[in-house]
Amino acid sequence: MTSGVAVHVLGPVEVRTPDGPVPLGASLRTLLAALVVDAGRVVPADVLADRLQDDGDLDAAPSTVHSYVSRLRRRLEPRPGDGGWRVLTTRAPGYRLVLDDDALDAARFGRLLAAARADDDPLAARERVAGALALWRGPAYADVPAAFARQEAVRLHGQRLEAEELAAELDLVLGRHRALADRLPALVAAEPFREGLRASLVLALYRSGRQADALRAYEEGRVLLADALGVDPGPALRRLHQLVLRQDPSLDAPATAPTAAPAPGPAPGPAARRPALPTPATPLLGRDEDLARVRHLVDDGARLVTLTGTGGVGKTRLALEAARLAAEDATRFPDGAVLVPLATLDDAAGVLPALSRALGTGATEGPGAREALVEHLRPLRPLLVLDNLEHLLDAAVDVAELVRDCPHLVVLVTSRAPLRVTGEVEHRVEPLTLPADGAGPREVLSSAAVALFRDRARDVAPGLSLDPGDPHGADALRVVADVCTALAGIPLALELAAARLRVLSPRDLLARLDEALSGGRRDLPARQRTMQATLDWSYGLLDAPAQRLFRRLAVFTGGWTLPVLEAVEGPGVLPVLETLVEQSLVRVERTPDGLRFSVLEPTRQHAQRLLGDDERAEVSAAHAAAHLALAERAAPHYQGPDQVEHLRRVEREHANLLAAVDGRVAAGDGESAGRLVWALWLFWWMHGHLSAGRRAAAAVAALPDLPAPVRVRVDLALGAMLFAQGEHAEAEEVWDRAHRLSTATGDAAGLAHATAGRGIAALARGEAALAVQRLEAALPLAAALPADSDGPWLESLGHVWLGTALTALGAAGARAREHVEEGLRLSRARGDRLTTFVALFNLAQAEAPHDPRAAERALHEGTALSAQVGDLANLSHFLDALVVLGAGGGDGADVADVADPERLAVLLGAARAARERVGADVYGFYVRDEAQLASARARVHALLGPGRAAAAEARGRALPVAEVVRLAVRDAGPAPGPAPAPVPAAVPVTGAGPAAAAR
Repeated sequence: MTSGVAVHVLGPVEVRTPDGPVPLGASLRTLLAALVVDAGRVVPADVLADRLQDDGDLDAAPSTVHSYVSRLRRRLEPRPGDGGWRVLTTRAPGYRLVLDDDALDAARFGRLLAAARADDDPLAARERVAGALALWRGPAYADVPAAFARQEAVRLHGQRLEAEELAAELDLVLGRHRALADRLPALVAAEPFREGLRASLVLALYRSGRQADALRAYEEGRVLLADALGVDPGPALRRLHQLVLRQDPSLDAPATAPTAAPAPGPAPGPAARRPALPTPATPLLGRDEDLARVRHLVDDGARLVTLTGTGGVGKTRLALEAARLAAEDATRFPDGAVLVPLATLDDAAGVLPALSRALGTGATEGPGAREALVEHLRPLRPLLVLDNLEHLLDAAVDVAELVRDCPHLVVLVTSRAPLRVTGEVEHRVEPLTLPADGAGPREVLSSAAVALFRDRARDVAPGLSLDPGDPHGADALRVVADVCTALAGIPLALELAAARLRVLSPRDLLARLDEALSGGRRDLPARQRTMQATLDWSYGLLDAPAQRLFRRLAVFTGGWTLPVLEAVEGPGVLPVLETLVEQSLVRVERTPDGLRFSVLEPTRQHAQRLLGDDERAEVSAAHAAAHLALAERAAPHYQGPDQVEHLRRVEREHANLLAAVDGRVAAGDGESAGRLVWALWLFWWMHGHLSAGRRAAAAVAALPDLPAPVRVRVDLALGAMLFAQGEHAEAEEVWDRAHRLSTATGDAAGLAHATAGRGIAALARGEAALAVQRLEAALPLAAALPADSDGPWLESLGHVWLGTALTALGAAGARAREHVEEGLRLSRARGDRLTTFVALFNLAQAEAPHDPRAAERALHEGTALSAQVGDLANLSHFLDALVVLGAGGGDGADVADVADPERLAVLLGAARAARERVGADVYGFYVRDEAQLASARARVHALLGPGRAAAAEARGRALPVAEVVRLAVRDAGPAPGPAPAPVPAAVPVTGAGPAAAAR
């Protein structure tokens, strides 16, 4: 059923319905124009508001926009049909204007022009062009002053001039040069820089016997170009000038008006009028590897290559550059490269006709159109770029069959989803590379994301300094790195943000990123003018189940695994997840623990905006329940042989676990939040997430009405975080509170932990006798706990702590050693690395004065074990102890006795970097002699000299953990104890790693 509504924009905006003309005021005319420029497609409400805001006299508040839409809808369709509104419909995330074929004059003009270009019959083509030009009643959108309408009017005016050029070319083919010589001068005077029009005028004048006038027309154009633009005419016009000068016979008019396609000659035929690839205004940055990969695929014989990736990642830009470079090989692609833009299509059936129009094959639709396209392409060797196919995937089979039937055809496709057809090779376009955490200025500047941001920033803020040698520039560079990281290296987001440096400093930009992404260049397609519009486009392509899952993924932070997602969403979620992966909205990463999924941060933020309050509450609760189960499954394993594997897994989920705690606190679910804190405290301790753990524990501790067992454990965890950060008195106060409550409630496990905690608090503040008393009381409490609890772990650790306290008390003899060795025996039996290396540190301290080699063996083993579990704080203690041992002991040692001082300086630097990353010493119960360490460092510096020593320490700060361990334990045999897990191989002491993520 047709609506009968017609809209005319090639002149003043007009609307006609079956009842006659529809008068519109200025506001409704602007609204209609804002919908017309994307007729047939959904215009997001925020994009519509932006367009209305272009007209300074209009209110673009959401309620006002809705009111305008309602008024316009009633004007267009006074009597809606049984199915509701048919012309102006509501469709998330905005509105859609639906018009009949040929009801929009601009669309009819475009179709007539394309059909004329494709028609091999010049007479029929000329009639089509005449029909297209007759639709114009004046400048397009003449009575809509908004900037978006002016931009669209400029585009349409350019198409009108293309139609005039085509009409002139066809008139020459048809022998109508005399009429053309009379008609063109006024048009050339109005558009003096259109060389196609001037060339047709020169040829028309020449064929009319007016050679002098033809030469004068050329000369006027040459002088105008030189004076106004400082350039010469193009090669085609210059060649025509030479032909006119020598009266070349090829310029003669046809003897009779042809009725079929003319022979090749000076007037180009339809195929020669095929548009060239557009030339981007800015350079392509950071895509050398992608370009090389795509070129390799094409050179290696791939004939259907799909560039996939998230919205705004730069697929089109990469495809155009790859096509341009490939087409430079005239032997491989003698028929050049052709861009076929598909974003404006809303029907997959229109893909092959669009391709036919771009190639100028004649028939574009109807019976025989596909066969005509195949016949046209079969002998040719072109490279086609099909841009934005993701919403037209039903055409994938047509494209694959075309490639199959045309043996020399190569097609590059850009799409947010792969085509999934035979012969397709997918190249995934990832965001630009980001600077690594802790990267130096040179590495930051060389990262592709920062390079792109810097290049675009120069266009709008040429005075901005990112010179690391300038204090202001160095600060700006650090902030720019943070901006690029927050935008996940997505080129569109980077360009949108960089444009705001016209009015914002880098630091202000970082604080206003959401605003910075809300407006972009007007020459971009509407779906790419803002990051939200780009993501709205992707969201609109999804079916309802995929949209639902996309929204709910907003609760995940840092990614997820399939089992966790199934725990949140149910076992049937895999096919829906696969849809989001195919649409490039979800990323996939292979990890040692299997596949991991994630969304880029701008995408996650968009999903959060789409998530309603009720749905957010429901999915947040499910997310927290799934991660609580994960944390409680992992927690017992931190005390046994597979602690490395479970610590690694929880490290990957840490951001989600913190989000779960925050969500449960916000929801008032103290029990779940408290259980999460208790399940995570030892992970926080070993991996150095002390600030994050303290914040989480303190937030839960502040909740009212916690069940007593939960409150005891939250206080135990909070005390541990305070202790690790060196706040021993505060830790003891919290542990005292837990001790009182567990005593009052008969909580045996809580009492054992609290008693031991109070013991090490006393030890840390120098009250060794009180520490011995409390730790002696803790041992039987731990031993009485069930074997499947953490009692055995606490008992072994209690023995080590008691031995340490006895040593501090001055009882460094057999009794102290017995307790440490008993703790070591128990921990080795369980494969517990943490208690093992705590015991080894104490044994090394005891052995150093009497048996340095035994002390060294203990320190080597403890160093390796510390690295295996990712405990950088403990690693720093072992490295310092190795330096003291290697530098010769106490103050009386001779400097000449120091072996390999450069190695020791490197270890000093690595130890300091590890402590700085954690931000605390953590192991406040170790008995350390700081004077010995200072003396050892002084001896190393005396041997090396200040310069060499500083350089060696700097090297140590930059070494990855694995390299630090290899240097520390070199010449040592295999360490005894639990079977060692692989030492993390690429975690720099100063860079990204397990202890850096959430502090």
